[in-house]
Amino acid sequence: MTPFASGTKTTSGPTQTAKHLSARAIVALRTGFRVERIALGESDLASSITCDWKRARESCTDDERLVCRAFAFVYGGSLIDQKSATAITEDIRKELNADMMSVQEAREAAVEWGLVPSVMDTNPFAHLGYKLASRIIRADASLIDQLAAELHEKKVIDEKDLLAWFKDNASPRSLEEMEQSITF
Repeated sequence: MTPFASGTKTTSGPTQTAKHLSARAIVALRTGFRVERIALGESDLASSITCDWKRARESCTDDERLVCRAFAFVYGGSLIDQKSATAITEDIRKELNADMMSVQEAREAAVEWGLVPSVMDTNPFAHLGYKLASRIIRADASLIDQLAAELHEKKVIDEKDLLAWFKDNASPRSLEEMEQSITF
């Protein structure tokens, strides 16, 4: 199990990259995943989010729900990118490529954990994850913007600081209600 750490050299579009990473971080936090670090790279440093969603299996008793939440975590950044009026930068393209590798990791985990016989059968999990990410992104749009501004200013936010920030800024939401909602 390796934690997801996307590696993108940020040369343009730091605000868009910050929103992408912030959306993923908010989705991760809402779904109960630990985010060890988010970083907005400059120059030769890589932008990244470090979140090992598979570690949540230790406390989550429902592998199906965990895989759906993993898909939500991965899709959070792309959903926020779709809402952007600016052109997709090379940095975001790299993030999206890294996200696709994470989608494959979630599909393979579903097979490895015996939820489905093949990765071809994982689309229902992906669909539920997409819907959950969409609901979180819509409900937390202003929170994502706030975190993106914080990340743009600080460049690196570790787990302790991120959790403190989230506690101070996020409104309570029921994850179960968001998972059961019929709206996107």
